[in-house]
Amino acid sequence: MAFVFRTALLALVFAAPIGSFAQDIQTFEPADGSYRFQYPHGFTLNHMFADGTGDVTGITASSMNDGDVLITFLGPRDPGDIADVGENNRQAIVDEFTTAIAVLPSIKLKSSTMTTMLGVPAIDMVFIKKRFKTAAINRYVFTVRDGKAYNFECIYREDKAEQFASACDLAVSTVRLIGAGESSIDDAGRN
Repeated sequence: MAFVFRTALLALVFAAPIGSFAQDIQTFEPADGSYRFQYPHGFTLNHMFADGTGDVTGITASSMNDGDVLITFLGPRDPGDIADVGENNRQAIVDEFTTAIAVLPSIKLKSSTMTTMLGVPAIDMVFIKKRFKTAAINRYVFTVRDGKAYNFECIYREDKAEQFASACDLAVSTVRLIGAGESSIDDAGRN
């Protein structure tokens, strides 16, 4: 009897961290239900206006200590002349983003790498924006799927990258489009 009790107690102890981790992940879905992505505990909904009104535009963990921390999913929109994303047109897409983003000498492209988003190839571009003593990271993950352009914009302080880059990674790796008639509940039964 004592062995069974100890085994059950041990199983409970090992299961607790897994359960608490699962509760630390939340799901964002806009009012129109067109997509969803996961994000870590500690973020809140980001509204269009600072007073908390207007449409929800993404998630935020902004604070006086952490500065601006925003994650926003944009799309679908017209991809212009970009039919798809791949290594063959990566530099052209990066150049187009650099022209649009780096409009001031204080904004520089730091890196660009290939990744996957929405099940298709994507480009992960990191720009550094120097402001006074601190620098901000403006990260754009861009792809084209079914003739439409999509991208995440993730903004956080460079000295807080270790803390917030993983939130952007989580959002990018879990974003899903929800078509007409599809449920917003994922394979595990979560909203």
